[in-house]
Amino acid sequence: MAKIVHDDVLCEAHGVCTTIDPSRFELDDDDRLHIHDHEVSDADRPTVEQAVIRCPRQALSIRE
Repeated sequence: MAKIVHDDVLCEAHGVCTTIDPSRFELDDDDRLHIHDHEVSDADRPTVEQAVIRCPRQALSIRE
């Protein structure tokens, strides 16, 4: 199954991913990204792909 990979160094907490998929992505009070489920099902893949594509710092990716 595909998994989301997050690069803490690149992430600047713009929150685009949290807007696209708020049930999966969350920024805490310190602007650190938390991913609630790293595994990407086929049904969820289009939404996660949008979060990856729209990340301004390209801090997200999908690994097969």
